[in-house]
Amino acid sequence: MSQPATPTVQTPDRRTARAQSHLKMIRTGVRSNRAVAAVLGVSHSQVSRWRQGQRPDRENADRLAGLALVVEMLLRWLETDIVEEWLTGANAHLDGATPAYFIQRSRIAEVVGAVEAMKRGVFA
Repeated sequence: MSQPATPTVQTPDRRTARAQSHLKMIRTGVRSNRAVAAVLGVSHSQVSRWRQGQRPDRENADRLAGLALVVEMLLRWLETDIVEEWLTGANAHLDGATPAYFIQRSRIAEVVGAVEAMKRGVFA
């Protein structure tokens, strides 16, 4: 009988590398540090520090990962110059709130649901 896999904890260096990888993906759809900061609800200087190698805390690392996922999904359906607008604009699938509002509160699943509804052509 096999033993369940033991989860591995990422080292600080690995978490930093993953955050920078997420920032690289995010940058393909959200062009400036100020815009990334606005979506995440942090200062633009914080985003700059992450890009320079400072490790984000776990909560912000999770938000970065979630935003990277959402940006990647959006880029499959929207033109690059529309992604930032979609993230910061009112969204009917989110009861008129912005996707950024949900991302700032670590409610990524609801944003992914809004992306999926958009892809299916569902009107709220």
